[in-house]
Amino acid sequence: MDIEFALSRTHLPIASLYRHAHEIPDSLALVDDVRTLTYAEFLDRVRIAAARLASAGVKEGDRVALVGGNSALYPIAIYATNYLGAIIVPVNFRLAAGEIGFILGNCEPTVVVADAERAQVTEAALADLVGTPGVFTPMLLGLDALAAPAGASSADAEAPAGGTDHLGIPDPAVPPLEADQAIMYTSGTTGRPKGAVLSYSNFLSTTMRSSASWGYVPGRDAVLVASPMFHIAAFNVMTTNIANGAKCVITPSSGFDAGHLLDIMAEHGVTRTFMVPAQWQLIADEQARNPREVKLEFWSWGAAPATEALLTQMSETFPGSNSQAAFGQTETTASGVSLSHEDSFRKLGSVGLPDRNYSIRVVDSQMNDVPVGEVGEIVYRCPGVMSRYWNNEAATAEAFAGGWFHSGDLVKQDEEGFLYVVDRVKDMIISGGENIYCAELENVIAWHPKVAEVAVVGRKDPKWGEVPVAMIVPHADDDAPTLEEIRAFCDGKLARYKLPKDLVVKDAFPRSGTGKIQKTVLRTEV
Repeated sequence: MDIEFALSRTHLPIASLYRHAHEIPDSLALVDDVRTLTYAEFLDRVRIAAARLASAGVKEGDRVALVGGNSALYPIAIYATNYLGAIIVPVNFRLAAGEIGFILGNCEPTVVVADAERAQVTEAALADLVGTPGVFTPMLLGLDALAAPAGASSADAEAPAGGTDHLGIPDPAVPPLEADQAIMYTSGTTGRPKGAVLSYSNFLSTTMRSSASWGYVPGRDAVLVASPMFHIAAFNVMTTNIANGAKCVITPSSGFDAGHLLDIMAEHGVTRTFMVPAQWQLIADEQARNPREVKLEFWSWGAAPATEALLTQMSETFPGSNSQAAFGQTETTASGVSLSHEDSFRKLGSVGLPDRNYSIRVVDSQMNDVPVGEVGEIVYRCPGVMSRYWNNEAATAEAFAGGWFHSGDLVKQDEEGFLYVVDRVKDMIISGGENIYCAELENVIAWHPKVAEVAVVGRKDPKWGEVPVAMIVPHADDDAPTLEEIRAFCDGKLARYKLPKDLVVKDAFPRSGTGKIQKTVLRTEV
């Protein structure tokens, strides 16, 4: 395909691939534990995979579901799908067969792609769809086979049935910016997961914003992708890396080994990455025990607040590095609010200010703006907000009631406009008619010297309706705090009705694929 045509006519993901394959063909694009691909090789694999998908019946507007862990093959499947103008549907690989089956039944993909490790659970999910009235059964392709080079040997992967070498590779599709690029399913903490439909325009907005705020130097940076790529945060990091001609250093998405990650960061000269605060704490502690030559220039965090102690330790561990807190959700194409490095200590506990091109309001249940300092729900209008939930008109109407997207996040805003997360609407505890915000209580308990991690959940109570229960992971197994110690520590910092009525000590918290504490699980334990 003519390079000038590719750069002038195709959408950003594919145009950027053509540009980098033309201008920096030998620069590394994708690196994982077993393979490396240059930008020229990346584009070649994408075009071949697109031909294989087309041979399997995929056309513009169709869905392609992807069930797999992090690897250099994962982006090939994503870009091959979008090459055809089809819609990629990344699926949480940790889900059970029935949960995967629900997503497949909802989005009705033409093809499902699964890696070898998830082939069995994906086959079980597809088996559940067989014979279901009104639901068709998609074709299943192996990720190794789909992403293999032309004429792959048995040592690499065999091509899918029908082959590809004899096929003409199609020109990339040219969908409009408002066309659907991906369906990203939410975690389903309040019921069945919902598919947020994100357009090329949504991702373009996020790529432009992230490129600026992360300070990319096109063609020079190496960026670690350590979080699962089915999640919007890692998905955006990966696509923004590629748009900037960076080297994507992709690590397995199961387990977390700070030492291994630091070794990888040193080996590949990683300059930028995103992790949650609990992971950054492990990274900083491991680097103190066994220093590596790490060139980290920028680090980002989200999903939980970072303490002053962690921010200080990170500044000392990676001197001269810049940082940013990110706050958002799948429906806003990841971050919609961020906290700069300069403000991280001055506005400790804040998630920051609205990102460029993001309009926000803090409103009550009647869509009235609340006064500064009072709690309300943050609502959004911006180019990053999804168009709708896939095949779910009722949820879409509820989410956009009043013409703004309702995030479900309760926040407070100070005089300078900085936002502080108070809680999720559905996590709020109503005790004796009073609102208790779990996040507010967690932020205080987190400062107790014996507490490593904390989560607060509500428990049914015959007298008060609900009462708060603090669940903690202690710093030392033999020195866990008592309920009395926690209550005494919080007394004077919070109203007494907000203090926890019980304490549960745990070895570790159950976590989602993105590292968030799963409160739905914890509520069953109190």
